[in-house]
Amino acid sequence: MIHNSIQLQILIFILMTFSINGQVQEKIKSHTIFLSSDMMEGRGQGSKGIKHAAAYIANQFKMNNLKSYTSQSYFQKFTVPGQIEYESNVIGYVEADEPSNKSIVFMAHYDAYGIREDSGHKDVIYNGARDNAVGVAALIELARIFSNGRAPKHNVVFVAAAAEEFGLKGSKFYVENSLFPSDEIIICLNIDGFNVSGIREDYFLLPRLGIDFISKIESILKPIGWYYNSPDWVDGLNKSFDTASFLSKGIPAITLWVGDRLKGGKIATPIAFGEIHSPEDEVTDDWNWNGVEEHLQLYKAMADYFLENPDGISVTNPSLFAED
Repeated sequence: MIHNSIQLQILIFILMTFSINGQVQEKIKSHTIFLSSDMMEGRGQGSKGIKHAAAYIANQFKMNNLKSYTSQSYFQKFTVPGQIEYESNVIGYVEADEPSNKSIVFMAHYDAYGIREDSGHKDVIYNGARDNAVGVAALIELARIFSNGRAPKHNVVFVAAAAEEFGLKGSKFYVENSLFPSDEIIICLNIDGFNVSGIREDYFLLPRLGIDFISKIESILKPIGWYYNSPDWVDGLNKSFDTASFLSKGIPAITLWVGDRLKGGKIATPIAFGEIHSPEDEVTDDWNWNGVEEHLQLYKAMADYFLENPDGISVTNPSLFAED
């Protein structure tokens, strides 16, 4: 009974939050178009473009009144072997209402493949729209929503991670140098890709093995109309996301993707998106933005639950996510 009451309160708060703030879809669209524009030079490691993107994200965090990583900066700088230019995770947070060492981490990587003159393509800018400008846009909007809401019971940290595409370097650096103790991180809710296919009703989680909280997330999301429906191929991606940097250290982490079921159960007609990791990964008129708000609500619902219930989930097999 208490469990159902908490879920109802979460759902009401989510609906009120999104209704009050409004225009979520347009905000995510605007952030995505800007971050994946040619001006960002594909957000390649060490590029001017990725620094422009980092500055944009930091400014959004500042405008949304997030506390900065240090007293003076949202940037967590780190070096990459063989690279002259430093990289920067962009970090802001919403502080707990009472002192707490615990945190929930929202993460989305903002780097892409940059400019590749030797790619054989006429278009040499790898804009990285689905991978992962739209994920960063969702991160910015979640930061805005949490910042404008009531103070959370534990800290909520927003990390736009650098250098994901070639070794998960930014997320690894954050885990080793986390804003709040890494062994007190409740869960990392990672956003890598986002729903631009239209309204859906099913989702799946990456990973689905080596953790013990899939059923817990099912119990959070089913009362608000969502169904867990996992394809088998997800098991081949255990080491492919920033989640691996957390999971390999025994820190719970998850990425959530929506599936192909329309409301009512029919399978949607596929959209011909451009390939990721190519110049075709751009925003086009084929994108359907109508499902972004509900996808955002799923992340909000998970965070709200785990902020109220921070214990009892674990990584059961960290070796599944360790580097080879």
